[in-house]
This record gives sequence, structure tokens and C-alpha cells, in this order.
Amino acid sequence: MNDEPNQSWTDGLSAAERVEAIALAVSEPRTANWIAAEAEVAHETATKYLKRLTDDGKLNADTRGQQTTYEPDPVGQYLIEMRELYEEHSPDDLAASLEEMNEQIRAWKAKYDVETPNELRASLGRTEDVTDERERRQAAREWDHLKTRRRLVEDALRLYDRFPGERRSASA
Repeated sequence: MNDEPNQSWTDGLSAAERVEAIALAVSEPRTANWIAAEAEVAHETATKYLKRLTDDGKLNADTRGQQTTYEPDPVGQYLIEMRELYEEHSPDDLAASLEEMNEQIRAWKAKYDVETPNELRASLGRTEDVTDERERRQAAREWDHLKTRRRLVEDALRLYDRFPGERRSASA
């Protein structure tokens, strides 16, 4: 049980850390005003740190008219995740993860008699059952996610060939 019920998520975090936490967690492009409000900082403070994050390659900025939106840089995020996988998991752990992902994809292919997530989405028009429709849509989203995760794990495994013995962390 928490002894400090009024404790905010911002307690103990600097303005820069709050802006970074919010900006790197968005799932769609957001304005500096939106990020400032969520991070509980002034607009000028958010703008300063968002520029720094953009300059550091952590965020992409898109200016249309007078409005600039920010979102995580997908390449930077991919590289960070790949490095974390490489440093925190053994090749055997990563191979086991690949097997699990492949098995799930094979199960969806067999269950729905399709070869791709988009074929699964197209099959929504052939079902009258609302529950089945919802399950198919969810499976297609998860399948897309697993395809990305699978590429990420494969790339992390390739790092072991390129940099053998360079891992700093022990296997989890």
C-alpha cells in the first residue's frame, strides 16, 4: 500500500525527464502544447526540450503551417530496442522468442486460412459473427506487431555474429 497517496508521476523527475517521457511514449504526432500539458511544464520549457530531443535524433518534428508535431523517431526506437534485446537476452532466449512468434503466426494462418494480416482483415467481410470479426481484427493487429518484433529479434541475433563477445550484461 502506498503511504503517499497524493504522489504524482512527476515527483522526482526534472522537466526535461518529464518532456522526454511523454514525447517518447506518444503513439501519434503531438504538439508542444499537448506534450507540455501532459508533462506538466510550461510551453517554452517543452519546446526547448523537444528541440533538444529532435536534435539528438530521438524525435521527428513535422511542421505544417504554424504547427509543429513531434513523435518518436522509428529508426532510433528500433535501434534502442534491438540493443536492449542484444544486451539483455542470450541467443538461445532470442531464438526461443522467435519460435513462439512463428508458432503464433502459423496458428493464425491455419485457423483463418490466410497468409497475411491484410488477408485476415479482408476476411472480415465474410463473417456475420461480431465476436469472430473482433477476434480477427485483433489477431491482424497482433500479427502486424509480431512481424515487426520478429524482424527486431532477428536483427538482434545478427549482432551476435557481428560483435561476438561484446555483450556487457549477463543473460536474464
